[in-house]
Amino acid sequence: MLDTRRMLYLSFPLSPDGPVPPAITPMQITPRYQLSAGDDANVYRVSFDNHSGTHADAPAHVIANGLRITDLSLADFTFARPAVVDLPLPDTTIITPDHLQPHLRRMQGADIVLFRLGYGPVRRAEPQRYLAQCPGFGVAGAEYLRRELPALRAVGMDVPSFVCIEYLGETMRAHNVMLGGEGRRFLLVEDMDLEKDLTSLSELLVVPWLMAGVDSAPCTVLGILAA
Repeated sequence: MLDTRRMLYLSFPLSPDGPVPPAITPMQITPRYQLSAGDDANVYRVSFDNHSGTHADAPAHVIANGLRITDLSLADFTFARPAVVDLPLPDTTIITPDHLQPHLRRMQGADIVLFRLGYGPVRRAEPQRYLAQCPGFGVAGAEYLRRELPALRAVGMDVPSFVCIEYLGETMRAHNVMLGGEGRRFLLVEDMDLEKDLTSLSELLVVPWLMAGVDSAPCTVLGILAA
């Protein structure tokens, strides 16, 4: 039996009030049938963009022939060598190799790296700042990860985008750097809840909504602590 005392949610629940990047339509929940109205059951219509809340970008997000979220296997969503990197940065910072190099030893051999940029409190207190001013990767930083960490299969972050939204025109291609390549099986997990004690994090599971025909999907992320 799973020991739930060793498990942590590292994702946020989807909510109409949750922050979404500028290009994403806020989630809507509309009651269709309600017990309170005399109906036999509660049923809701839910509308959201597939890059809402905590979500996993699969390669098809930016790669024309890339794998979609349903093309990936259970093994692609399971991680046994997670690394956590605390990298608190000022607003609108573009992450470069200079930011990453001091943490290289910690990241080597990891199959997923979780970057804590210190934006969890900002998400709660200043959602507009969270959406518009977050730090994020630039192309050179993404190329550094790809070059120096051959075992890496995913990156997770406590900001709404892998790239720096303020400089999107300059940084958007960092997605392509991480997700590009024939048959590449890689995930970018954005908008994670990393305000937890992850000192003994030993495994991580990404559980996406399996929606056929889309590139990426919201997901539940479970962290498992060492016994």
